[in-house]
Amino acid sequence: MGNTVHRTLPDSSPPARLLATRPCYGPGPERRAVLGEAPRFHAQAKGKNVRLDGHSRRATRRNSFCNGVTFTQRPIRLYEQVRLRLVAVRPGWSGALRFGFTAHDPSLMSAQDIPKYACPDLVTRPGYWAKALPENLALRDTVLAYWADRHGRVFYSVNDGEPVLFHCGVAVGGPLWALIDVYGITDEVQLLGTLQSSSETMTPSGSFSGSQDDSDSDMTFGVNQSSSASESSLVTAPSSPLSPPVSPAFSAPEPTGSRNGECTVCFDSEVDTVIYTCGHMCLCHGCGLRLRRQARACCPICRRPIKDVIKIYRP
Repeated sequence: MGNTVHRTLPDSSPPARLLATRPCYGPGPERRAVLGEAPRFHAQAKGKNVRLDGHSRRATRRNSFCNGVTFTQRPIRLYEQVRLRLVAVRPGWSGALRFGFTAHDPSLMSAQDIPKYACPDLVTRPGYWAKALPENLALRDTVLAYWADRHGRVFYSVNDGEPVLFHCGVAVGGPLWALIDVYGITDEVQLLGTLQSSSETMTPSGSFSGSQDDSDSDMTFGVNQSSSASESSLVTAPSSPLSPPVSPAFSAPEPTGSRNGECTVCFDSEVDTVIYTCGHMCLCHGCGLRLRRQARACCPICRRPIKDVIKIYRP
């Protein structure tokens, strides 16, 4: 019986594509490169002033300050960072890049579905979530990264800095596409390779701990809070049909039975705390701190997300 010769056939499967080979340092969640197809801008679902390069990785807005809405061509996974470089910034307009997510497939959108503005035109429709990047962060060559977690919260970081809580209440039960509005002073952006953030929770000290099984009840917001400039979705350019909203006045409510009124949670202590960003005063400081630590914490009066609670001291 003769010897059998075994020949090793070459592997014909395509090699995995590493989309983000640049290491990331500094504070922030643990990140690793994502294997797969890097996101590109959707070739058809875009504002009328958007021009894409041949690889659909750069989006440039021509003319005016608006009609720059774009989407990614594929859904973005939870904890997958959408990374953008601000290639060109032009002073003269008011407002900067808007970004977020949508639950609507851009492939099914018509030109009539894409309005002039992401904020407020899109975000007032179900299934769209976006806000504005503060103008002081919208600098040329800035690298912006943002992602959604499994609790429906959106975080962003600038130049691999600490993550900032940006948005709450995103529906994560289905696919999400990135929504990017090349708006205002932002003239051109480039999509970079994506990174996968850790799904671990962040503690108040800034370190990461926890597991996939952590519950909403013990989730805490231990990240930097968004600046007031980024909280409003309605900040618009001077020629926009909407005016910027007026910041809420942190004035005390009329006394009801006691000097400051009773806390609407414990009905025991006096109200001494302002809720940021809505400005309502309906909590004592102890209940405010406990409420703020909960995932998707919202104001008991208006249901807007609670970003912070501020204790008021009276003379």
